[in-house]
Amino acid sequence: MRCENCNPVFDEKTKDQQRGQMVLGEIAQPAKKQDNQQEIIEAAAHCFMRHGLEKATMTDIADHLGATKGRVYHHFRSKNAVFFAVYRQAMVFCFEAVEPLMAQDLPAADRLFRMAEAHAHVMMDTLPYQRSIRIGVEIYLRGSTTEADRTVLRELIEMRNRYEHLFREVLAEGQADGSLSVTDVPLAGRALIGALNGLVDWFRIRPDQPQSERDHIARTLSATILDGLRS
Repeated sequence: MRCENCNPVFDEKTKDQQRGQMVLGEIAQPAKKQDNQQEIIEAAAHCFMRHGLEKATMTDIADHLGATKGRVYHHFRSKNAVFFAVYRQAMVFCFEAVEPLMAQDLPAADRLFRMAEAHAHVMMDTLPYQRSIRIGVEIYLRGSTTEADRTVLRELIEMRNRYEHLFREVLAEGQADGSLSVTDVPLAGRALIGALNGLVDWFRIRPDQPQSERDHIARTLSATILDGLRS
């Protein structure tokens, strides 16, 4: 039976509000899922750094989160899958810090210094991620893995190679304009990244560590490495 006193305008407005709430709910769910995944990835990076990739377990990751293993397995089917997510996030951190510097209107040598400095900061600021992938890749390359895992790992290594290519591009520019003394661009790129990545092995995080100390390390290390390349 139709209600004669019902306000059709109000009814339509209410329906619009309900539809809007449904849409907002649909948007919020993926965002919440992404946040949950990121928390797991962060916890995994710390566990891999603390226990080592081979010894760390899904239980360790869950304990670090203060959650159940079920929560971890809900987002990641295996420890391998978590490691690959840590690897991918580590590379995202690197790209976000360094890639924008490519467009700066500076001589190649100066841009390369800023890129090296930014890379050094990423190594320190995201140490659990960077140390995890540094030790993890060798384990996976020599270990027994599935074809699916090897496919993912090859994709991630290609991502790392694309990142290294950013430095090679600037090295090639410096070679061309004479601001950098480079005879072998690929070799120089690998040597540069390798030297900067060494931070992961010896840098230690301290709760009372001032930002000025990290700035000094990044600046001094970059200058020491690049001074030999400047013309």
